[in-house]
Amino acid sequence: MSASEFRRAMGHFATGVTVITSVDAAGEPVGTTASAVSSLSLDPPLVLVCFDRASQTLEAIRGHGAFVVNVLAAPQRHLSAAFARRGSATAWDGVGHRPGTTGSPRLHDVLASLECTVEHRLPGGDHEIVVGRVGEVEVTETGATPLLYWRGAYAEIDQQNAA
Repeated sequence: MSASEFRRAMGHFATGVTVITSVDAAGEPVGTTASAVSSLSLDPPLVLVCFDRASQTLEAIRGHGAFVVNVLAAPQRHLSAAFARRGSATAWDGVGHRPGTTGSPRLHDVLASLECTVEHRLPGGDHEIVVGRVGEVEVTETGATPLLYWRGAYAEIDQQNAA
């Protein structure tokens, strides 16, 4: 099995799209688009996020010890694209955010934000798995649908047939 075959097969698993945010050593906001995010435990409340080992956001999280999982709504494709560009200095241009209790940025108008402190870090092949303890959550009741990624593209939810 090749890496491309594996990627193609996993692309059939629809995922929500998030932006993981933290602050770097200089206190500047950093972020990356991530779909490898999952709830792990209710008691205690834990999430896991997988990062490429070369991720600048991962480096910041290692130093800061905290991060926010920002769950994107369908109209926020632009945020997904902006934070997916590795090393883009313009990713934060025009992005509304405020610091959470840990200092990590919470993006405005997302469906949900989960503020986390690092509980564990584990190797995961060419990625690193970060387990975060969720300290605070905020949910926005806008009625917007989530931003989903499926088979290499964004996917739309048919709300009329979803019920």
